[in-house]
Amino acid sequence: MALFFVAIGLLVDPRVLLSNLATVGIMVALIVLGKLVVWTGVVRLFGYPLWMALTVATGLTQIGEFSFVLVQVARHSGIVGDNIYNATLAASLVTILLNAALVRYAPGVLAHMRYSRYAATAVHEGPTREALQDHVVLCGFGRVGSAIGTALETFVVPYVVIEIDPDLSATLRTRGVPSLFGDAAEPHILYRAGVDKASMVIVTLPDPERSRLAITSVRRLNPNAPVLARTHRAADHEVLARAGATEIIQSELEASSTVIRHALGYLKVPDEHIRAYLRGFRRAMDALQDGATASPLAFPEVREVTLSQSELTGRSIRDSKIRERFDVTVISITRSTGNTLLNPRSDTPLQLGDTLRVLGLPDEIDAFISRIAR
Repeated sequence: MALFFVAIGLLVDPRVLLSNLATVGIMVALIVLGKLVVWTGVVRLFGYPLWMALTVATGLTQIGEFSFVLVQVARHSGIVGDNIYNATLAASLVTILLNAALVRYAPGVLAHMRYSRYAATAVHEGPTREALQDHVVLCGFGRVGSAIGTALETFVVPYVVIEIDPDLSATLRTRGVPSLFGDAAEPHILYRAGVDKASMVIVTLPDPERSRLAITSVRRLNPNAPVLARTHRAADHEVLARAGATEIIQSELEASSTVIRHALGYLKVPDEHIRAYLRGFRRAMDALQDGATASPLAFPEVREVTLSQSELTGRSIRDSKIRERFDVTVISITRSTGNTLLNPRSDTPLQLGDTLRVLGLPDEIDAFISRIAR
């Protein structure tokens, strides 16, 4: 494709372009405006909104490759002369350059016009500040936000949505969901949503920069409310945390945790041990995201510890409070007789000479070993 268009550009004679400006201008107008009108009409016939039809049509305003074949055949057949042929080549080059500019800038202009038009009609829509108290402000109502909204409705938790997409905003109004049209990164929109009186704010915006701005504005209006945010990348975790997010849910981390939980479940690992591993896994990942050096020792592991003279002997696992004190989980006990107890109950007594297999982070296991050694 690159070779084809470069070859077409080499065929254009600048002198022909300058001497046939009127003809080239008419052809460019016919191609660009004509295709814009035709493709807009075609997309509209398929039931898509006008802004989408204009966006599609804008990307198809350049001359088509088959046009070169047609004009070449017409030239050899004597239907058009050299002037029209050269003007067609010149017009093709101009439309290709115009199309590149239109594809780059037109969608942004159309989106701004669409936003301004809808904002003018929706400025007085939505709940009033006086009607909002101890509610949840949900910033964004895409796939994640809509699922959260359904959960809030199920448990009869009052909430208000801030949504910047005009189509989604119109759908919310049709459904009767309390919502405001606008950008959640704008302080005046957050103020209209009653963020200063909210019990919680949930930010599900796909753009990390807009999420950061929204969280910063929320913190200025309400320093105390918990702010939950979601992000796709680990690199955005620290940025949102500095902005004031109480908890950040990272899609990749949650997906990893879910796969680990299901995989270990199929392998018949007890739920208690899976939960213990995931607790350590999440804490290790949080430590890495906070700037710790990545190392395999940062993740949970299993080690064996033999009880000699220790404060734990003669007491049950529950009474010893191993998990509460050291954040490690006993997954098996091997008695001095060689008998092994897998997944021991909390009331199982610990005896002198027992070998414990414990699960936890390396530092936690080190602290546990150091304690029982003393």
